[in-house]
Amino acid sequence: MACFSQGILKLYFRTGTLRAIKLDLYPTLYMNSFLQQITKELYSKYKNELSDCILVFPNRRAGLFFSKYLNELVTKPIWAPRVFTISEFFKSLSKLQIEDNLGLLFRLYKIYVKRMKVSESFDEFYHWGEMLLGDFDDLDKYRVHAEHLFKNLADEKEIENLFDYLTDEQVEAIQAFWSSFKPEKYSEHQKEFVNLWENLFAIYADLREELKSENLAYEGMASRALLDGLESGEIQLQAKKVIFVGFNALNRCEIDLFEFLKRKDLAEFYWDYDESYLQNPYHEAGLFLRDNIKRFPTPKTEVSFSNIKQNNAKVEFVSLSSEVGQAKYAHSVVQEFCKDSEVAPEETAIVLADEELLLPVLHSIPEVIDNVNVTMGYPAKNTPVASLLRLVIDLQKSARKNGNEIEFHHKEVLALLNHQYLNSVNPDLAHELTQDILTTNKIKVPRSLLLGDEVIEKLFSPVKDVNQFALYLLNLLQNVYQRLETKDEDKSLVDKIEQEYIYHLFLAIKRLKSLLDQHQIEVKQDTFFKILEKMIQSLSIPFEGEPLAGLQVMGILETRLLDFKKLVVLSMNEGKLPKTGTANSFIPYHLRKGFGMPTIDHQDAIFAYYFYRLIQRADDIKLLYSTQSDGIRTGEMSRFLYQLKYESEFSITESSPGYDISLKEAKPISIEKNDRILNRLAEYCGDQFRSFSPSALNTYLTCSLSFYFKYIAGLKEPDQVLEEIDPPTFGNLFHNTLEDLYKPYVGKVLEKEDLEHIRKNKPLIEEKLTTAFRETYFQLPKGKEVQISGRNLLIFDILKKYIDRILVLDQEYAPFKILSLEDKYKIQVPISGNRMVNVSGLIDRVDQVNGTIRILDYKTGKADLFFKDIESLFEKEGKSRNKAAFQTFLYCLFYEDKWKTAEAISPGVYSLKEFFSKKFACMLAKKEGRSKPEPVNDYRVYKKEFLDALTLMFEEIFNPEIPFEQVENEDACRTCLYAEICHR
Repeated sequence: MACFSQGILKLYFRTGTLRAIKLDLYPTLYMNSFLQQITKELYSKYKNELSDCILVFPNRRAGLFFSKYLNELVTKPIWAPRVFTISEFFKSLSKLQIEDNLGLLFRLYKIYVKRMKVSESFDEFYHWGEMLLGDFDDLDKYRVHAEHLFKNLADEKEIENLFDYLTDEQVEAIQAFWSSFKPEKYSEHQKEFVNLWENLFAIYADLREELKSENLAYEGMASRALLDGLESGEIQLQAKKVIFVGFNALNRCEIDLFEFLKRKDLAEFYWDYDESYLQNPYHEAGLFLRDNIKRFPTPKTEVSFSNIKQNNAKVEFVSLSSEVGQAKYAHSVVQEFCKDSEVAPEETAIVLADEELLLPVLHSIPEVIDNVNVTMGYPAKNTPVASLLRLVIDLQKSARKNGNEIEFHHKEVLALLNHQYLNSVNPDLAHELTQDILTTNKIKVPRSLLLGDEVIEKLFSPVKDVNQFALYLLNLLQNVYQRLETKDEDKSLVDKIEQEYIYHLFLAIKRLKSLLDQHQIEVKQDTFFKILEKMIQSLSIPFEGEPLAGLQVMGILETRLLDFKKLVVLSMNEGKLPKTGTANSFIPYHLRKGFGMPTIDHQDAIFAYYFYRLIQRADDIKLLYSTQSDGIRTGEMSRFLYQLKYESEFSITESSPGYDISLKEAKPISIEKNDRILNRLAEYCGDQFRSFSPSALNTYLTCSLSFYFKYIAGLKEPDQVLEEIDPPTFGNLFHNTLEDLYKPYVGKVLEKEDLEHIRKNKPLIEEKLTTAFRETYFQLPKGKEVQISGRNLLIFDILKKYIDRILVLDQEYAPFKILSLEDKYKIQVPISGNRMVNVSGLIDRVDQVNGTIRILDYKTGKADLFFKDIESLFEKEGKSRNKAAFQTFLYCLFYEDKWKTAEAISPGVYSLKEFFSKKFACMLAKKEGRSKPEPVNDYRVYKKEFLDALTLMFEEIFNPEIPFEQVENEDACRTCLYAEICHR
């Protein structure tokens, strides 16, 4: 097995590069924070006896800062007091071990299926099973009477008799919910709800019983058991004092714990707040504290609680046009903050209400910042390793057996070969395999091709069994992790964070596999894929650093009890802060309210406290929000900003930094012919190796800029696998098949009988077509077997019909003599400066009928046989310019230049679109307006005029004073490969 890192990743960031640092000495913070003052008071009060106390904080970071401040106060060695988060404090006293969420879900699933007698799959159960676990957790944390909660209370008298221990308001809330349930008038949904509801207590009790038998619990269950144990005297607490600092919203277990310790005179309570919202009975930020302070008064303290009024902090609202734009703007704000030499870096914080902005923010940290501390989670779904796993799942889904060979779809194979992890494993092999698939146009990629590296070979192995698939994924992640290990220090540091992503996903998959084995739950592979995807969606990768040094980057939850002089808060949008949306709970709102459980109202008040507590001691505050509105984003600033603006004592300024991103009208592109371009053009002259093709010259006449991009600058279209045969490939298949069929007859006369014999030889035609597919489409060597399937099989049949039709049409001209097929020809056209311009091309077919040489070009697209005059063939940007006629006239020049024949040379076009027309014709004709067409029986009638126009065109191409410019007729841009460059 690979040796993975243990524990949570501890990192510092230097701009652009991740680096691990260990610091032994930390600078003293300048500001007199709430936590610093409380530490000073506690040390002054307890001195060395503080070692016998327990300190409980809302989060770990506060505990670390407390220890730091205490270390600065002591003058001689003492034992440090025990420091816990509230969750850790409960665990330290509990006799039960906390089971992880996935393990709980598997247990709950088995109990649910048994109780409800259903065959629901685990992946269908997964989402609402998590919701039910959350409800059970809340139920126990708030010490709710579960049997009463999960009772069908449609009888109002039963409600009045049962809940004498609840307040009138709570009873009214319960009645409000059950009043709509009339047993005689149940809707289908109500029937389903009541059926499940009446079974929930049994499910809840079974789960608790099973966990208890194994000395396990979920957090709420353990908390409830602890309170029961303390109250019964079964559990004893050993401490001089338990000091609770900085809490806000308390669940019933916490309230009862505080009450118990208060009665025993074992507890002290310190609350972090500001009078501005505490003394306002309508302010939601003080909702819980107003009650807490009455219940659990604070000892006498010198701490000031009117900071908002006294500080006169600078507050600026900054609206930005995008989410990521906030990260970029934060860069300039932090850079400005750094100019204040009186503020330590640790006194500046970037707070993210949206955790998905973490990476954009880290990439935007200015270079003047040496150290950055990150303490928050990053969604696993956004990591490269998550995308790798999704691609692997898609790959396995695409695997198909073809005979003895396993094949994968090319999209998944190419995506994996180009993935950053696989590419780093063996970049040369990944590139080689990619090019092979692209050049040979493999829609289905055989596994036998994907060889040459152990990791790649194991990756592209089909797996059908769930247990094998889990091992397959673990092995893949292990191998990729090991390949990222390197002795190259710079690369190793950059890859640390990537390895941490892999490590956490590795643990998640390993845990999933062990739970499937432990609980013996059989799942299909598709179900396993869905469970894995849901795990990835809900998993968060924790970042934890040393919070005592450097710029602080954190989520809103991590800010509790910490004070900063300078703040940048991102995503101050409604829906982000406070987070909105329906609560994920199976217990309806009125029942939650009735039984004293938290509701969505509580969540708003909790976030209000987090926000106002964060800003209450700061001097300079930048509150950023996005105006971008799309999908579920409204682009509306948070209600907290409106409160600050209209109800607070803060002096608010607002700004909207502008970025000129309006689309200006694209300027025409004009490429002047500099020395480099002229030298490139010179390569098309004389004995040089380049020559212009008829297609290149047609491109020039259509758009000289497109001609420049393709033939002078050499910009090529990226390779891609053609799942469907495109028109050029279709034409090549037709050309090559017909060439193979007629090749034995070159130099011979073809009679009607010969053509009929070829036509009836279906196996021969199919053999030639298959050869064309092998060489042209798949680009495989001779003798290599090809599989033509799917839509390509339809194309195959269509081509057979076209081949058959041309054999029928040719019989009408028989007998005729085939002179050449697909032969290459080349001419040189003299222009000024004693230059000879090379022009070359392939003539599809030259034959002789009744003493006339026919120059024939096959066209799979539309081709007009009529042209107005020679001048029209060279009309630049002409909408009706006959490109086929221009091309065949060039071919006539080619042929005459080579063979110097005296016979008539007639240009013609075989247009596949006209093959099945009753009046099929193939010879070019001059036609102007409504006049009668004049067939081109011998191109020499037009030769001089054509050659003069051709020479004039080359003079223009080689003229240094005439630039390459965009076509004005934008209709020509619709199919142009370079339209995006031109902003067309």
